[in-house]
Amino acid sequence: MIKATNVVKQYGNLKALDDFSIEIPAGKVGILGPNGAGKSTFVKIALGLLTPTSGEITVLGETLTKNTTEIRRKIGYMPEHDCIPNEMTGVGFLIEMGMVSGMSVAGATERTHEILGHLRMGEEKYRLIGEYSGGMRQKIKLAQGLIHAPEVIFLDEPTSGLDPNARREMLETINGLTDVSNTKVLLSTHILQDVETVCDSVIIVKDGKLQMQEDVKAIVGEKSNFVRVRIGGGSENFISELKKKKITIEDDGRALIIPYVDNSTYDDIIDASVKSKCSLYEMERTSQSMDSVYQEIVE
Repeated sequence: MIKATNVVKQYGNLKALDDFSIEIPAGKVGILGPNGAGKSTFVKIALGLLTPTSGEITVLGETLTKNTTEIRRKIGYMPEHDCIPNEMTGVGFLIEMGMVSGMSVAGATERTHEILGHLRMGEEKYRLIGEYSGGMRQKIKLAQGLIHAPEVIFLDEPTSGLDPNARREMLETINGLTDVSNTKVLLSTHILQDVETVCDSVIIVKDGKLQMQEDVKAIVGEKSNFVRVRIGGGSENFISELKKKKITIEDDGRALIIPYVDNSTYDDIIDASVKSKCSLYEMERTSQSMDSVYQEIVE
């Protein structure tokens, strides 16, 4: 879907992107990173809004610096900032955006009602945008990014400022994009749960460099069932006893991480504690979340 090769974006002495290379697959992909990580710079270069200092990005096989007009016909964009006109109706705005994209009045009108129907706008689509709730404004911003039937849409903080119900509805809508219209999604957000809920894969960026690219299910499922153990005294003998039972152990610096198999796992831990004469302070079954992975990478 998107390929970046040795991309550098420099502002004076600051490198917003530093020799950034990645191949992003089709589907629903999340891009995460702390403020200043470089994710917004990457998205803007991929949209053709910024030019890299060096390196190259291709989107859907097109080189942005050579085929800007052609590739923009294939891209949709839902910006984070509120830039929609309050004095127009939802229908009127969408039809005009369709015509700006080169569609006929009839084609833009038909497409507008198709999209707003999919977004469950109802009769609200005939009201002035200035009267819309936060959730409805977000829907219109999403709709204008879809009006020309793009192959891929870039979503910048699509659930920002939404209440829980509106946020859930927006995520359900995004989840359905690839099923209903076969539109690919690149989701830039600071809300980790949105990525976990919507995306097939995730990219984590820090200091202008790629830190991780992984399948979401693989991240969450890799250690989705384990036991956190804290013991008193030296851990060497305790670990040695567990290894005798062919149990793998990971030390994350705060606790020992032991894969949970069944309730016999607890018996093995207690038995190792007794034999090694190490006090057992904590034994908690838990699961790994996107948040824990993210924190490990960006801290």
